Amino acid sequence: VTGVQTCALPIWMYQGPVIDCDVHHARATDEELLEYLSAGWREYISDRGPAGIMPLTVQDGLPNPHGFMRADTYPPTGGPAGSDFVTMRRQLLDRADIRRAILTFGDDSHVAGHHNPYFATELARALNDWSVDRWLSADTRLASSIMIASQLPDEAAKEIRRHADNPRMVQVMMVDNPYNYPFGHPVFHPIYQAAEETGRPIAIHGGAGGWANPASTGGGNVNLYFEAHTLWPQVVMTHLVSFISHGVFDKFPRLKLLLIEAGSAWLPSLLWRFDAEYKGLRREVPWLKRPPSEYVAEHVWLTTQPLEMSPKREQVTQ
Repeated sequence: VTGVQTCALPIWMYQGPVIDCDVHHARATDEELLEYLSAGWREYISDRGPAGIMPLTVQDGLPNPHGFMRADTYPPTGGPAGSDFVTMRRQLLDRADIRRAILTFGDDSHVAGHHNPYFATELARALNDWSVDRWLSADTRLASSIMIASQLPDEAAKEIRRHADNPRMVQVMMVDNPYNYPFGHPVFHPIYQAAEETGRPIAIHGGAGGWANPASTGGGNVNLYFEAHTLWPQVVMTHLVSFISHGVFDKFPRLKLLLIEAGSAWLPSLLWRFDAEYKGLRREVPWLKRPPSEYVAEHVWLTTQPLEMSPKREQVTQ
């Protein structure tokens, strides 16, 4: 931990510059995205008569009784939270000494939850162009994720390569899971090949697979948002174990994996068990050359939020 400390703050409290790895930006309206869709797809979503534009975001999921957005993030002029750059700059970038903010989309991050894989692929392309034009042009501190529709991994790989020459499109974003396989499964490997080839990490956001697609927890779909958010890390844990068990990092040795918005205090106990199982079952995974914890140390990064807070905060630092 670096940065200037003052006697008014506990020694574990950080005051230095920040890289915010999970900033959810949003569209003010669905119409804002229309110009980025091809003519055929504009007709597909718009020619609905009095019904208006087809919804562009996945409508499933467990409702949060308090809403998903902080009350103070809504623009004073109206519109969804995260849809106004001036508000974001005032509330986040300037106030918290943010040196770089990684944009991760809002409800649009659930593009892989759409049942129509072709529409999802087009929507991901449009979202990325919208993010470049409307947001990256606003402030050099902003960088963006490359949103992909993982329903069609080969098309997703093309979308990653399309942004290869833009250094501010910094990571490949995966959220919803269109298959009944965790993300280490070979069906997703064309995505990882393109990510490694272009020097982008794969970013898996908390809740991946539990919004519109397979089970929200290890034991099945829960009924309450209270349950879902408490068990939020389970799905990310599943994807992490899958990445290593299927040899993703052996196949793509330069690939990095980012685990976003799933906490972090669960990692030590998972690795203790993972390494122990490797000692007893390694003949099932002969492609693994070393214990799982070593792959994690070399290839995996985690964000903190929502950080598991012990009643004694010094235990969190420990």
